[in-house]
Amino acid sequence: MKKLFITFAAIAVAVSCQSLIEEWQPVLGSPSEPADEVLVNYDSRVTHTIAQLKAMYTTSKTPVKIEESVWIKGQVISSDRTGNVYRELYIQDESGVLDVKVGRSSMYSDYHLGQWIYIYCTGLTLGEYDGTLQLGVKSDTSGPNADYEVAYIDTQLLIDTHIFKGAIAERILPIEVTPEQIKAAVAVGRQSPLWGRYVYVKDLVYGCNTGRYTHVNEKVFFFIYKDPNAKDKKASTNRFFFSDGTYSVNRWAITKNRMSTYLKEGRLDKGFDWAADGASSNDRYDDPLGEGIEANLKAYSEEQLALGHALTDAEKAAYRQSVRDEVVRNASAQSLSQYFLLSNNQEIAVRSSGYCRFADKVIPAAILGRNDYENPSVQYAHNPACVLGLINLYTSSSGDTPQITFVEDPTEELSAAMSYVPASDVNADYTLKEGYKTVSINRVLSYDRKDMNGTDHGRVE
Repeated sequence: MKKLFITFAAIAVAVSCQSLIEEWQPVLGSPSEPADEVLVNYDSRVTHTIAQLKAMYTTSKTPVKIEESVWIKGQVISSDRTGNVYRELYIQDESGVLDVKVGRSSMYSDYHLGQWIYIYCTGLTLGEYDGTLQLGVKSDTSGPNADYEVAYIDTQLLIDTHIFKGAIAERILPIEVTPEQIKAAVAVGRQSPLWGRYVYVKDLVYGCNTGRYTHVNEKVFFFIYKDPNAKDKKASTNRFFFSDGTYSVNRWAITKNRMSTYLKEGRLDKGFDWAADGASSNDRYDDPLGEGIEANLKAYSEEQLALGHALTDAEKAAYRQSVRDEVVRNASAQSLSQYFLLSNNQEIAVRSSGYCRFADKVIPAAILGRNDYENPSVQYAHNPACVLGLINLYTSSSGDTPQITFVEDPTEELSAAMSYVPASDVNADYTLKEGYKTVSINRVLSYDRKDMNGTDHGRVE
């Protein structure tokens, strides 16, 4: 591939960002390998490390526009090939990782894993999204996405002004992180150099921290909109949270078609028995869909009462059904967090997009502690799993939870050259020790298959 070295002239661009697009949308198109690329070498222009850039963000909910001349560089560690990382580019240098909100899909053939990327940060904005620091453009705070601190670098002129492709190098190896390291990083918060890194985590067991959720021992997290185009999308009458129990969802994520089916069948309703699909009697603890419908009915009843009309029971029943019909009509693909526990009782969520290529694939029964899908007479105990992906910190009202995002399809075989660096060969700042060793990985997801009787049915590697 021919390499062209070019010089750069800064271009002042005034951009009005219309709105943010929700995360976890589909990856479209069929990109092909470019015939030629324009590569640059701007090492002499680099002024800051990624850690130094991120340190400029000092106050939560206060995005920082980069006014001074700032250049950074890093190697690409993310890929949207499977669709599970969407319109984001993770780059890493020796000091840490940065999430860059590049407003394009199908980037994996343009920004290769391991490739060096140079970013001219001046004029861009550094902000936070649920605990993750991101680099983008200033968000439109007057619109429905006012809670987002940064928006996508989504025009080609902006991309060409700020992001430059450098030399292609070897892919960065994932590093093994221990439960103690993860727990310590949670205590540090968003400034920990762990967040965003490509990691290998061993021996996760399906379930959640029972000390934190006293009425549930397994859980998922997702939410649905009654109307995704509502003026106030986050109103309590429009957004329904599913976070207590698993609701019989044994998939990595939920596609639009399956979500519509779940809603029509009543699978997400309280108390519905879906044991045939591997669910247990402890899978449902609350009824967020029913609660959301009742919240809508209460608001509607108050509006009608203000007009001098008290709803009859028949009118209430009809209104409840109309809300349910609207939810079904607006069903969309759902990103899903499946909760796991580490050996020190630290929770970690595995998050997948409803638009990714492996959405709807079932989580192995040996991980969930369910009846074998092929032979229901065999019931598995909860078996430990090892996962590979990008780790971030998700901040919510209920506390901080680290989460893993798969880059590869967890059901696929990996390249024979794929390996990770054991925790013993990783420094305290998550960089590689001199003379580090590697261990090969065959699959993104590996797990034991022991049944309730202790019989070992083998290990998937």
